[in-house]
Amino acid sequence: MGTMQAIQHEIRREADLDFDAIVIGAGVAGLYQLYRLCELGLRVRVFEAGSGVGGTWYWNRYPGARFDSESWTYGYSFSQELLDEWDWEEHFAAQPQTERYLNYVADKFDLRRDIQFDSRVAAAHYREETRSWEIVLEGGDRYSTRFLITAIGILSAPTMPNIPGIASFAGLSCHTHSWPKEGVDFAGKRVGIIGTGATAVQTIQEIAKTVGHLTVFQRTPNWCAPLHNGKISEEEMRAIRARYSEILALCGTTPGCYIHNPDPRKTFEVSAEEREAFWEKLYAEPGFGIWQGNFSDMLTDREANALASEFVARKIRQRVHDPVVAEKLIPRNHGFGTRRVPLETGYYEVYN
Repeated sequence: MGTMQAIQHEIRREADLDFDAIVIGAGVAGLYQLYRLCELGLRVRVFEAGSGVGGTWYWNRYPGARFDSESWTYGYSFSQELLDEWDWEEHFAAQPQTERYLNYVADKFDLRRDIQFDSRVAAAHYREETRSWEIVLEGGDRYSTRFLITAIGILSAPTMPNIPGIASFAGLSCHTHSWPKEGVDFAGKRVGIIGTGATAVQTIQEIAKTVGHLTVFQRTPNWCAPLHNGKISEEEMRAIRARYSEILALCGTTPGCYIHNPDPRKTFEVSAEEREAFWEKLYAEPGFGIWQGNFSDMLTDREANALASEFVARKIRQRVHDPVVAEKLIPRNHGFGTRRVPLETGYYEVYN
């Protein structure tokens, strides 16, 4: 008896269990776990709190939500057929296409039959005597399983603001995590937004196109860099598809699985002119290059980081017309890249 047959035989001995494996969450990780477990011939059930697949791409439908990693590096790599079939529309896909992609995956591999939607897990208890788990849903239903896999991710629990009077606010209030499915019409309205993190940056630059007046409430500014998004033509998609094996291999060797590797040179190994030219090149390129592909000591040498930070600060001052506002948008408590860098499209110009 092979190893896999032995495992399956051991599992089947406990016929009283409802499932061999239960997965919590039908997002990117949950769908992949379901695919693999079904491939092993196990009885699997996924419990998903939402009404559809997608996880963070199901819940986070706020204006401007999109990838900050290249679309064609984000998809699944377990199926060559899937890689060959799916065409990405943009280099950094917006939320709607990403959600469509995950629905396409669920349909292509017939995953929905093993997913129970609108089912939030309230508790999970391990039973030592039977070496199994008991899962309790919010409605009270209970299920038993040998294996429990949590695929809830790190973005499933929103932080709600504790603002006195928020419950009695007469106007419309929204949280980016649970944005209304029907969307919100901000045309001509006075809008306030709290925060200038990655989500807020995406939202601000999008809703600013239609609002009557926008007020941004900022505690701490963040260093942002241009996204430089663009459409992907059919010809370019064919070229990307031809390089998938190379691209995916590269992602496996880089920090965060992006396509960018730090430049092997150190900041002070090159002349000031070379540094400026290098940073200008990175600033003009799509994606995280200026963060992930910068000089190798940019995040470990304070003087090197200070120079890189000043370069980005100059860009902010050039793009924001009011010098007072520009200075408010430049971080003072951390250097460029020492925190996650939000990518933007016309964000700084909003303040003009």
